[in-house]
Amino acid sequence: MSKVGSSLYTRLHGIFKESTVKTTTKPRTQTKSKKFVSKSKKPTASSASVAGVGDAVTSSNDAKSTKDSKLTKKVEKFKRSCESETFRQVHGLYSAFIRRLREANKFSIIDEVLQHQKKYDDIKSEDFVIRMMLLYGYSGMADHAHKLFDEMPELNCERTIKSFNALLSAYVNSKKVDEAMKVFKELPEKLGITPDLVTYNTMIKALCRKGSMEDILSILEEVERNGLEPDMITFNTLLEEFYRRDLFAEGDRIWDLMKSKGLAPNIRSYNSRVRGLTRNKKFADAVELTGVMRAEGVSPDVHTYNAFITGYRGDNNLEEALKWYDEMKEVGLVPDTVTYCLLIPLVCKKGELDRAVEMSEEAIRHKVLSRPNMYKPVIDGLVGEGKTDKAMQLVKDGKLQSYFRYLPGVSTGKKDTATVPVSSSPVEASVGDE
Repeated sequence: MSKVGSSLYTRLHGIFKESTVKTTTKPRTQTKSKKFVSKSKKPTASSASVAGVGDAVTSSNDAKSTKDSKLTKKVEKFKRSCESETFRQVHGLYSAFIRRLREANKFSIIDEVLQHQKKYDDIKSEDFVIRMMLLYGYSGMADHAHKLFDEMPELNCERTIKSFNALLSAYVNSKKVDEAMKVFKELPEKLGITPDLVTYNTMIKALCRKGSMEDILSILEEVERNGLEPDMITFNTLLEEFYRRDLFAEGDRIWDLMKSKGLAPNIRSYNSRVRGLTRNKKFADAVELTGVMRAEGVSPDVHTYNAFITGYRGDNNLEEALKWYDEMKEVGLVPDTVTYCLLIPLVCKKGELDRAVEMSEEAIRHKVLSRPNMYKPVIDGLVGEGKTDKAMQLVKDGKLQSYFRYLPGVSTGKKDTATVPVSSSPVEASVGDE
């Protein structure tokens, strides 16, 4: 064990006030064009070219204007939908709509939509305000979440530890860890709020992202001083951090500490270690660990399989990667976006275009949310083999509007081909491009 790792574990052991821990079986190891005036009355090739550029710019501006107009209508439609109390209770509709706005970088519209919610009596409910704060956080707008938190008394909404924890989460999800730490240190005493285990777990997660082990240990010491007991979330966060740092011996001892407190490892615990093992190419140990999981009644999930696929993809080992992909489906699991993002480019790279097309069609059937360039290698491959019609069909079947730019002679602005992206809800489908 490294000196640093040993020191970290020793402090953790002391924090949790553990006596000797019995040895347990550990899982193994836009630019404006210049206008030229020709003295000749006849248009020259140069002036014709400039005119063409001007037309293109005008066309681009018109397209942008049309898109903005459509977006405005969709936002107004969403606001009208908010008049329904039932609609306002469905958080998924809000999160899907806000996510599309965030992906289109429409932050001012996000604020407009969320500020609109203040007209409803729901704003007096702390749970409703928490939802708004979290939506700001997921959009990288933690300052707006903080402003809303400060306004809660004016909105006749009680502030408790729940909304404080939501504020911390907003900062963490906005990747503003230092700001989160400042809020954590200053606001509780100022507002008369006592941090709970959720508070500490949120901060531990934030500090793990930052990689600040000293600060993590300080938080854990405070947990102990306040008479709180770490839970599965605490331990799983620590396990993820240790195994991510390849500190396996330390991670295994934290595993033992967790079990000594009567907490049985769950799928998140096992997946943290599987990822660590496969990242270090210890595939045999990772396979053995899946056996231990099953023996303990914990079934591998899609994330477990993705860990193996990720490891083999790093070695360009398509055969083994496909083995885990096929097994995943055989046990009844549905591959997710990560699975397809990992495999489709590799399958194309290995020259198995038909298999890549099959995977793409499967992903579309499952309504898997596509990511930028996820299908590009397949479309490029089909076009390269002269199978433009097949490529066009794939784009249309998946309603992948942004992929039209990869097809020769096809404009993204044509109304006959423009479609909305794959989505899991009507509202999600109503905003922006894929």
